[in-house]
Amino acid sequence: MIAMTGSLPNSDLVSNNLTDGQVVRNATLHILLAAMRVMSRSTGVIRVETKYHRWKLLLTGGGLVLAEEEGQVIPTLVRKYNSKGINFSRIPEWEQRQNNRPYCFPFVNNVYKKYPEVTKEVLREIILENFLSLHLEDSFSFVWSPANELQVNLPIWQLSVLENTIANEVRQWQKFDCVKHPFQLVQLVDAANLLARVGNDNFPLFAKVTTGQDRICAIADTFKQPIYRTALLLDKLAQKNIVSIVQLQERKSDSDLGARPQVTTPTVTKDEPRVFIVDDSPVLLQQMQRLLTGWGYHVDFTDDAEAATDRILEYKPTIVFIDINMPSLNGFDLIKQIRRQRDLATLSLVLVTAENSMTNNFRARWANCRFLAKPRSSSDTPKFRDELRNLLRELAPLSTDTLV
Repeated sequence: MIAMTGSLPNSDLVSNNLTDGQVVRNATLHILLAAMRVMSRSTGVIRVETKYHRWKLLLTGGGLVLAEEEGQVIPTLVRKYNSKGINFSRIPEWEQRQNNRPYCFPFVNNVYKKYPEVTKEVLREIILENFLSLHLEDSFSFVWSPANELQVNLPIWQLSVLENTIANEVRQWQKFDCVKHPFQLVQLVDAANLLARVGNDNFPLFAKVTTGQDRICAIADTFKQPIYRTALLLDKLAQKNIVSIVQLQERKSDSDLGARPQVTTPTVTKDEPRVFIVDDSPVLLQQMQRLLTGWGYHVDFTDDAEAATDRILEYKPTIVFIDINMPSLNGFDLIKQIRRQRDLATLSLVLVTAENSMTNNFRARWANCRFLAKPRSSSDTPKFRDELRNLLRELAPLSTDTLV
């Protein structure tokens, strides 16, 4: 593999230099788009990396067929199909990941045969969403992998049409004060002012999607409106300090697809209790990790609920905090998995959710778990910390805690 640095002056030079497995680094958007136009004359995947995200883009016939953002393939497809009235009770096992084809290619092919018009609409939305995201980032590294043997029977969106479609929207996004990217998370700060702004009818749903776990693009799907319209409203709310637009998190520089968020932590005494957290929100994971290590706990975590039981068996924590609403496996199903393990049958488990309902409280008690409600606004944070600290003093006390 040959690494190239700097920028390439035009598409002809890209054509002459970009070969299978060759990496172009620190390229501008102009260079990336030029490479895509050249490589789309054949069939293959261009893998793109920025400081924040990774993509696989399937090119053929002068256009773009599929756009996959790493780590978001299943949630994005399920969300988009759900918004069109098609619900999947389970996602089948997809074939092993390969560099020269998108992860979801077999699945989308099968669904397209059954729901061609809906799938065409879903894929177009995903492509435009990711194309917009690419245009709002600065520096790119990419590599081309030919796949001439791949039989592509899906719709093709010509790159020239996509670029013209997205150009005006990019200019509008660049005028925002607080919102910078459709993949940013949104955290509710002032619930009272939000209620006054959106009204009683919209408040419950709006509060549900502003817990720091939902992206702007997902919020737009929830309200069935264009991303730009949602971003415009959120930008105005952020200017009034009603919501906070969370900065994009830098990804690890290595190629580990399952890499977890890395946070610098203070030194913790060797014999202090171990805490494990399972949540699909990178923001919450980092906030909880900083808080608990600051108190003196050892902390590990995962955003992959399906892998959590094995991680817990390996880590041997004193207590585990589990989110209820996760895309791959909900918290109650994870509890069942954990309790089936003889070594984890008596492990202290705590369900953590923004949905502080009687039903969730009852189900937590029935599952022999404790329950902790996430703060809905900044004013709830002190109460949440007090409840969390008291619960830990009871179930996983530090050596410095005095128990009465």
